[in-house]
Amino acid sequence: MTYKRWKAPIYRKSYRKKYGPSCFLEPDTLRYPVCTNGRLDCKALRAARYYARLSKNKKVLAKIRKSQKHCRNIRY
Repeated sequence: MTYKRWKAPIYRKSYRKKYGPSCFLEPDTLRYPVCTNGRLDCKALRAARYYARLSKNKKVLAKIRKSQKHCRNIRY
């Protein structure tokens, strides 16, 4: 059984074009969006941390730890 590779939804491309690659923790693959209307969102960071832990993505977890200054209520 073969699996198709994950493909980013079309709206993420327009979102990156409008707000820039800084709104994604993996801008090349458009994964882990962490912005809402161009501003960093604490709930999005929490969700990104959950999915990064689930997939054991240490690179993304390190980026989330760097941005912890913005959100005080996220536990690491």
